[in-house]
Amino acid sequence: MIKWHIDKENKIPLYLQLKDLIKNYISTGAIQDNTVLPGVNSLAKELKVNFETVRKAYKEIEKEGLISMKRGKRTYATLLKGTAPKIKAPIPVESEPAESLKTAIKKFIKTGRSIEDARKIIDQILLDVSAEKSKQFIIFTECNPLQVKEISELLKKYLAINVRPVLISELRSELQKISAEKDTLIAIVTTGFHVNETKALVGDFHVDIQILITNMAPETRRKLDAIDKKARFGFIYRDKEFIPLYKDLLKAELSEDLNLSCCVFEEKEKVQSILNSVDVCLVTPPVYEDVKKLAPSHLPLFNVFDRVDPMSLKVLRDRILGEP
Repeated sequence: MIKWHIDKENKIPLYLQLKDLIKNYISTGAIQDNTVLPGVNSLAKELKVNFETVRKAYKEIEKEGLISMKRGKRTYATLLKGTAPKIKAPIPVESEPAESLKTAIKKFIKTGRSIEDARKIIDQILLDVSAEKSKQFIIFTECNPLQVKEISELLKKYLAINVRPVLISELRSELQKISAEKDTLIAIVTTGFHVNETKALVGDFHVDIQILITNMAPETRRKLDAIDKKARFGFIYRDKEFIPLYKDLLKAELSEDLNLSCCVFEEKEKVQSILNSVDVCLVTPPVYEDVKKLAPSHLPLFNVFDRVDPMSLKVLRDRILGEP
């Protein structure tokens, strides 16, 4: 069950907090395609804020194609109906591609040209299209070198397009290099953990930013299910503002009664205390490698967002390539 919360003591505008919360629920898979969101008035009442705060957050997310609002009807997620730019225009639906091509060749031959002329032109068109596609690429960015490499390879195979792995710390300098290249950057893809950071680094560089959802792999879930839920669990993460979200997700996955101690990685003393006192340690991808270096060798350590969600890949393909 999704729990709604915002921090009224935080200097960040309330509607931006709510917007980021919803996008993080989307990025972790808690909100999926066609999930019905609370109505503006009911959510405003639950959060004890002005209805305009909720409406503005919803409107901002609607502009990004992630939800749909219709007057008098429900608001729901539209993750399969993104509005990102397409690499190619859709093929007209009046006929199958082969039939359309055959018709064009017949018309060409009727002008007095030969089959050989048609073949040469088709070969040249194929070369041109191939060259154009080879210049198109996307960037996948994250803070974990291993994850950057592995997910970039996965995207390259799945999307059949060039993918450049770029560490989040090097993203800005990479974008400055790209502006001088002839190749075409189609989109930047990142996980929900780095959406806001990526946006800040991209700044006024005009490029589409897409979220890739990561969640718990079935194998990891089975291993955690085998652990006694009375065990002491630790959870170490990077982003303090998302602790309620992470806690809710973990308890929904494992147990509402989970004995869970939490802290952010920058809280060094708390990190060491957790590592020395718990039976199992859970971490988010951005801090996995760092925690691994500090953790005792006997302590079971789990990255709890260790799988790219299959539906997220399909959504990404639809948004970037315009392919269902």
